[in-house]
Amino acid sequence: MWNYLLESFRQANVEKRFFVDQQLSWEVSLKNYQFGYPTRCNACISISECELKVQPYFKNGGHIKLMLVGQDPTIFKKPERVKHVLMLDQENSQLSRWLKGIFGLKTFSNLTIYATNLVKCSFLEPPSLKDKGGLSFLKPHFENCKEHLKKELSLYRPTLVLTLGGPTHKLFRTALDDPEKAKETMKESFSGSFLRVRVNGFEFDYSPCLHIKTFRVAEVYGDSVKIFKGGLKKILKK
Repeated sequence: MWNYLLESFRQANVEKRFFVDQQLSWEVSLKNYQFGYPTRCNACISISECELKVQPYFKNGGHIKLMLVGQDPTIFKKPERVKHVLMLDQENSQLSRWLKGIFGLKTFSNLTIYATNLVKCSFLEPPSLKDKGGLSFLKPHFENCKEHLKKELSLYRPTLVLTLGGPTHKLFRTALDDPEKAKETMKESFSGSFLRVRVNGFEFDYSPCLHIKTFRVAEVYGDSVKIFKGGLKKILKK
């Protein structure tokens, strides 16, 4: 009888813990989706096989609001690892460690951060493997996602937006009210200086950011990264 009661009590605690965990997970998901990231979409069903599998990432912090914009959630190796945009939910992911290095651990920890992708859907293979090239493949998908991005910007109202990679910058530029302020190519645009741009009338600081490996090369051989880091410090002191 005693063993039966102990087992019943243990099972009740397990079930209670499960429901608490489920509730916490649900609450976190609600916070992640509060800025307009779609929970369902079939806009691209006529042009490719894709699926919404990845959640946006949100972390509440100080008054400086950083928005990170990636290209799309599909990666080369073990794509099932990607649960949140840019894998920022994983503290030891490559991008998390790199960002902490750029901003400094203390500063990065204090930022309010929202991360999204230009194209929300996961694909069967990375766009860069497509015969017509990644950018050409992504363009029609982004046209279907553009209003989602504009809504996210309007609701989140970032202090600073960084896009990651050349194709991301090229497509993001087309969503601006004033695209002429940003040069089309990454080579022209990543000067280290930040631009004041607008989406739906809302103004914010913007810079494209080089791919991690390219950034490290530029850090050794060019002044753009030094100027970029100096610009970051000024924005973060506002």
